[in-house]
Amino acid sequence: MRIVIANGILALVMLSAPPVTAGGGPEGRPFGLGISLGEPAGINGKLWLDNKSALQFAIGFGYWPYNGFALFADYQYHAAQIMGPPRDSFRLLFYMGLGAKLGFWDRHDNDHHYDAVGLGVRVPFGLNFIFLRHPFDIFLEVAPVMAFIAPDPFWFDMDAAIGFRFYF
Repeated sequence: MRIVIANGILALVMLSAPPVTAGGGPEGRPFGLGISLGEPAGINGKLWLDNKSALQFAIGFGYWPYNGFALFADYQYHAAQIMGPPRDSFRLLFYMGLGAKLGFWDRHDNDHHYDAVGLGVRVPFGLNFIFLRHPFDIFLEVAPVMAFIAPDPFWFDMDAAIGFRFYF
């Protein structure tokens, strides 16, 4: 009986909570999914939390300096609007953030072959071009990475990408 009452209260709280509004995305849509080209190249997504904050993730293939599968997740803070309404039908935002990157690398060094797993910290900086009347955006990003890759204790890397996302 306690479980039924607890589930009922939980359902009531969830239904009465205000909806999450994500005014930062195109046309007020909170979630975008698209493609990024660069390092890593693959599928990119973004979830707006409010007008200035978002979570970004990507899954793809890294090819410099080592080949392999990579994924990352970042918190982004959109610090400044460079261009935007009322004159323009878009917003150009500068953002910065902090995140983590995980990579599975195939590394060749002096005729030795290493299969390495790396975990690192990303600090992305970028520009986000958001169309106000269309459900997509374009972004350009650079992110220094401090990675902890076996067998090397530390590795400094640089991610860079350009891409677009369609918002749902």
